[in-house]
Amino acid sequence: MIAAMEDLPPLPDRVEPEAMRELDDPALEAVLASLQAAERATVAAMAPWQRQLRELQARAQEVFTEQRRRERAAHIAQRRAVREQAGSGEMPSLAAALGESPSPIAEERPLAEVPAFLATGGEVAFGYASRPGRLGFTDGRRQQQATTWGEARQLWADGWEPGAPGVLGVRVHLAGTRVERVVAAEEVVVSRSAIEH
Repeated sequence: MIAAMEDLPPLPDRVEPEAMRELDDPALEAVLASLQAAERATVAAMAPWQRQLRELQARAQEVFTEQRRRERAAHIAQRRAVREQAGSGEMPSLAAALGESPSPIAEERPLAEVPAFLATGGEVAFGYASRPGRLGFTDGRRQQQATTWGEARQLWADGWEPGAPGVLGVRVHLAGTRVERVVAAEEVVVSRSAIEH
């Protein structure tokens, strides 16, 4: 039951600073003692409120724990589904999708909108975390950046490989992070949700 404000201990009468100058030491000590007694009484009166607040915070943490458990379970299930779809060919590798004819993805679609995953299940996005949606290609000497699926397909058809001179591979970053890696085009798969659009 919620306590009424009247249950708070009363405040001692305030002594104005100017009036304190007129008090002798014992009287000043008495003012301080009454304030300290009121403070102790207030702390004691607050104890049930603080206990209830701690209990509410603990219960909220239990809810957050369950939410995290569900998020982690969903993440594990998603990774498992990606691995299964990659293994069955339902999610083609980037290399296979780039070379497929006709194109499984609309040519004008930005690479930033193509859902991609590592074959092991982790969701990734193309390019640097600071410059997402770009896919670098090289002919061994030069480098070009593709920002749409059609540009990437054209560079692939012209014999260019994903990567930079001397560093072949697809630069990706883990979705929602700044963690970047360079992986082979066969190790990245594209989602059917991208292919069906």
